[in-house]
Amino acid sequence: MDIAPHLKGVTLSAMIKYCDMGVDRTTIQLDFEKNGRVPEIGSRPCHFHTREGLRVTSLKQLVQLARDAPIPGQCTEEERNVDGTCGTDKVSEGGRRELHLYAVQMSRNFIFAPKYVGEIFELPHVKVPQNLPVWLEVISLKPRVFDVFNFFDREESAAIVEKAIKETSETHRIKRSSTGASGYNVNSQRTSENGFDTHGKQAQAVKRRCMDVLGFDMYEESLTDGLQVLRYNKTTAYIPHLDWIDDYQKQQEHDFDTEHLGSNRFATILLYMSDLEEGAGGETVFSHGWPPKQLEEDRVQ
Repeated sequence: MDIAPHLKGVTLSAMIKYCDMGVDRTTIQLDFEKNGRVPEIGSRPCHFHTREGLRVTSLKQLVQLARDAPIPGQCTEEERNVDGTCGTDKVSEGGRRELHLYAVQMSRNFIFAPKYVGEIFELPHVKVPQNLPVWLEVISLKPRVFDVFNFFDREESAAIVEKAIKETSETHRIKRSSTGASGYNVNSQRTSENGFDTHGKQAQAVKRRCMDVLGFDMYEESLTDGLQVLRYNKTTAYIPHLDWIDDYQKQQEHDFDTEHLGSNRFATILLYMSDLEEGAGGETVFSHGWPPKQLEEDRVQ
């Protein structure tokens, strides 16, 4: 474990050493000054999140979370409630409530820590239209891929699509998709069309919801991409790729290397605006995240 230079030689707990990564690796997040320093030591503290990503910001909140924490139980997929939880008859009698907390270094973001495919993460802190329950189901551990349930509704979808189709500005209208961190670079490996919705009412609501799902307790526009609206037909596609940003032409002043002080895309949330019949196409394939026990000959080539 690397220790921040200003803490070397000082007797510290493992937690203190873990939380403060030093000035060479500590990016300035939105609440950097608000978090302050650990008294007497002067090191930077961690921030803490529940297993579901909700950030803990007060002792009062922590107490309430402990009181509301579930009692572990087990159930089959058929016995699971609509919100992903087990039925009350499956909760262990006399069991202890469990609250799992995760310490996150100040300059880093919360990341879900799934243990197995099929694991459920309930997200009651994420609010959606009609107040439906939102949850994640793990469909791959490496890479980490989740299925998100009840994240948005058909009315939001229709409004976003309609606005994208009507957009006329050159920077935001639907046109041949491009790649790269800067400029308009057509790539033969990406033949879809796309447009951007950065400040529309529905786009803003969805973007803020995305940040809630990812464990951010503050919204900052500069940390998000515009809502990218893509259109594929039967002859267009985007071959396997990383959503990580590389600036090959070095035209951006931004540092995309996250090993030290840079930042890059942290997560991608895909929303499907239309539905197709089984076998009609339209799949998103994670080429390194095949379902467990799936035969190799059954994989999409």
